[in-house]
Amino acid sequence: MSIAVDTNQIVIAVTHVVDQSGAGQYKTVQDAINAVPDNNDKWYQIIVKPGLYREKVMIPNTKPKIYLVGDEKQFPSIEWNDHHNKTPLAFDVDTFGSATFSVLADNFVAKYMKFKNTYNLEKTSEPVKQAVAVLVGGDKAAFYNCAFEGVQDTLYDFQGQHYFKDCNIMGGMDFIFGHGQSVYENCNLNAIGGRWGRTGSVTAQGREAATDENGFVFKWCNITADKGSAIYLGRAWRGFSRVVFYKSNFQASIVPEGWNAWDHQVGNIVYAEEECSGPGSNKAGRVAWERKLSVQELYYYINDFNHGKSWLPQQPS
Repeated sequence: MSIAVDTNQIVIAVTHVVDQSGAGQYKTVQDAINAVPDNNDKWYQIIVKPGLYREKVMIPNTKPKIYLVGDEKQFPSIEWNDHHNKTPLAFDVDTFGSATFSVLADNFVAKYMKFKNTYNLEKTSEPVKQAVAVLVGGDKAAFYNCAFEGVQDTLYDFQGQHYFKDCNIMGGMDFIFGHGQSVYENCNLNAIGGRWGRTGSVTAQGREAATDENGFVFKWCNITADKGSAIYLGRAWRGFSRVVFYKSNFQASIVPEGWNAWDHQVGNIVYAEEECSGPGSNKAGRVAWERKLSVQELYYYINDFNHGKSWLPQQPS
């Protein structure tokens, strides 16, 4: 169906509907994505009707400009059950391949969607393994009012500029990880590691050099937790890991040290909390090497990081 829709002054050229009852053009999300032409230069809107979509979805790098929209009152849920070591592949490939939903294309937007990797969530007796709900590997990807659910490695913020607003992200161990250059605004980060007796980490950011632009910035976010789920704010997946929390509320029990260097040189790591609140925000026991940002540095992370999100007005929202 060809239709011209002005969304935030961005023209939607084509709209496809996914409905399991058969009322739309497609019954699966992947079929609708497959119908988007390769090297597409117009915004394709895919409306997903409420329901549980048990499928593993991949948006290849040849299909940019997809706008995936669910239902505001009843988020459609894309769910799969996969995990690291399910096939005898190398670590990175296997974790990469475990994702329920993968987007490798540039200029992707999602709104009112739920993404879930049900491994460990369905059977807590299973050994905890890396099980990705969403992998974001394209540049200029944005998620609004979306939910991400998993246990270990829920959100693989792999690479590229990304933006998350009003999202709920649930996990137990390293549940936001990767090399992305990303801003998270007004998101709820829900730690559930206590169910498995684990002290996990909200983030495992993978910046590898001082000149790399990537890192995670959290603004006005909330960290909550199940009873018994103490958690680190971050552990350094790579040697120049960078994570900043600004004006966020820590309702969860944060491990007093706050941060874990994971055998890396602490002088190269940028971990900071600025103007945060809540029971977990007491920094009396924090690691001595946590950064105290200058006024100029704080301004950069609040306003200019991720190129000031200057690319967002070029997308529907």
